[in-house]
Amino acid sequence: RLGEELLSFWKSLVFLLTPVIFSPLPIYYASTPSYKIAACAYSIIIMAVYWTTEVLPLAVTALLPIVLFPMLGIQSSKDTCINYLKDNNFLFLGGLLVAVAMQKWNLHKRIALRTILVVGVEPRWLMLGMMSVSAFLSMWISNAATAAMMVPIAQATLSELLNENGPKEREEDRDLRKVPPPDEKTVLLSSGTSKNGERKELGLQHIEMDRSSNDEDDAHLLEDQVLPSAEQAHKMAKGVLLCICYSANIGGIATLTGTVPNVLAAETVEIMFPKSPGIDFSNWFSFGFPTMVITLVLAWIWLQWLFLDGSFISGCTSQRGCRGSCQSSQNDAAYKAVKRQYDDLGPFSFAEMVVLGHFVLLVLLWFFRDMKFIHLENGQAAGWTYFFVRGYVTDSTAVILISTVLFFWPSRPPNFLCCRSDGDTNPPEPAPPILDWPTVQALFPWEVILLLGGGFAIADGVQVSGLSDWLGQSFRVLDGFPPAAIVLIITIIIAFLTEFSSNTSTAAIFLPVLGTLAEGICVHPYYLIIPATIACSFAFMLPVATPPNAIVFSYGRINVVDMAKCGLVLNLACIVVLNVAINTYGVPLYHLHQFPTWATCGGVITNTTTSN
Repeated sequence: RLGEELLSFWKSLVFLLTPVIFSPLPIYYASTPSYKIAACAYSIIIMAVYWTTEVLPLAVTALLPIVLFPMLGIQSSKDTCINYLKDNNFLFLGGLLVAVAMQKWNLHKRIALRTILVVGVEPRWLMLGMMSVSAFLSMWISNAATAAMMVPIAQATLSELLNENGPKEREEDRDLRKVPPPDEKTVLLSSGTSKNGERKELGLQHIEMDRSSNDEDDAHLLEDQVLPSAEQAHKMAKGVLLCICYSANIGGIATLTGTVPNVLAAETVEIMFPKSPGIDFSNWFSFGFPTMVITLVLAWIWLQWLFLDGSFISGCTSQRGCRGSCQSSQNDAAYKAVKRQYDDLGPFSFAEMVVLGHFVLLVLLWFFRDMKFIHLENGQAAGWTYFFVRGYVTDSTAVILISTVLFFWPSRPPNFLCCRSDGDTNPPEPAPPILDWPTVQALFPWEVILLLGGGFAIADGVQVSGLSDWLGQSFRVLDGFPPAAIVLIITIIIAFLTEFSSNTSTAAIFLPVLGTLAEGICVHPYYLIIPATIACSFAFMLPVATPPNAIVFSYGRINVVDMAKCGLVLNLACIVVLNVAINTYGVPLYHLHQFPTWATCGGVITNTTTSN
């Protein structure tokens, strides 16, 4: 009985005992030159345990370097706190502000519904449409928000697609195709900690797509259709829902701001290798986007094979031809349900056009900021930053500029002087801006900034304490191993570890270590850091691995075995794709065939020069 009572307080025990259990590490080395190394390792171990067990909120654990580093003599509080508001913090902050603008004006929902209308509601193409739009949205907004919006859309579509026999429907089919409304559990899961380190209320009840009363009018149009059996319908529903959570996880690897580990990788490189050219939006996208597309296509094929029977999905090919549009008839109730929801959004509004225009402009600014493949004789950047001081303007400059303008740009056309439309009798007045601070306060995941800062602080602490040098020397024993084998082992470990822990914490702990490992075995640091970062997003096996997985699981159609069986194969397939990618087109993109001059082979000397 005592054991059961203590077990109920396991979080308190972990919180209190972890520092005590590992305290011999700094104590033993207290009077030696290796004290800072041991103290830094001690701090990282404590944070790793807290992050893995979540005895504290992830963002709170990320603040521990501010306490541990000064008290243990690793780094001053002033130097530690600087890591929490660095250039890449504002890159992510600006990207999230643009995402908030998309969510406020329902631009993301319009994109999702329009994509489904284009590809149609035939099962295989419905799955492709769901995956494409989920991955695209996850490139720019959080994976949790993407899944929270897409799952109700999928549920409503499945309800119409599979529940079309009207009153003659069998009871077992009705039970299998029942659409559970988002309950308290669903909302709780959607507000859980995301793989981006976000924890916020997503309000699924506001985006649920309810069946219209007009749906009954469509039933007589569908009496002659050949419907799938109850088992087929249940399998198809599983596949459609799983494709959403998987693609929401995969989509974030395409862009630098797609998920927190990507930004952590960029800042880790900047901290550990200040003379390096760095990782920016364009050179990350050059590798991340094709890798994302390949893994997404493989996931689509695997989900079709696992959940869609060949006899059921062959109708598109035999009846309409396997074309990209493959659109269902307008008499199809499922298609009409999606069309009604799209029509409910109304015409493309002025505010949506403004948000879309600024979003496209932002992407162009990112891509053409510094075209490094063009070398000018005067050493200036070949992009639009040619007109500014070299090295002063970064990706964060562009995104903060665009997000700032959104707080000023009106959400409707002006109605004064020559701008007034015919018949407008309203008095001239300024329109509310696209973004306002109350909206940002309600929707912005502030925790992610602290999580990023915690990761940056760890990377900096590893560097200044000398732990990176010590690890570099220790890892020299791996010098005889093929680098490709090391990358394969690292990606497998990280991909399966992130099933049980936040990908942010996994990246924050592993990336500084991998940077020193690369120097220790004399391989290009990008060769280890980039695949390890992307592997943090391959969490497909468990409902607790990511909020998208949890949101899909909460709807009751999928059990743990389904997700584990499907996710295991997908994990392995994505790891294979990632390793092939980094050893093929990753080599010329990042010049991985040679060790860079800005790193130190053997890891004996630490670069301390600060970049401009």
